[in-house]
Amino acid sequence: MSKLSDRQREDILAVTGQRDEDIDYSDIPPIREIPANAVRGRFYRGHAIYLTDELHAYLSTIAMRRGVSLNDLVNNVLSKEVAIVEVLK
Repeated sequence: MSKLSDRQREDILAVTGQRDEDIDYSDIPPIREIPANAVRGRFYRGHAIYLTDELHAYLSTIAMRRGVSLNDLVNNVLSKEVAIVEVLK
């Protein structure tokens, strides 16, 4: 990727400080209808979670005992932790 010119850098900094309501979108045509061949999330690959082999094996064992997928187990635990943090705020 090429480096930004001074002018490009200035333009980005100028827009960064603006609120969404203050940005002029008049030169962008509105979308009236979604094309028939449009695909939502085609290139989305999700967020990867990197675990050590030991942690992966441990969590997989717990997930199998509970009869859920590893992904569901991790999401459940994280959502509970986030809820606790929100209550403590």
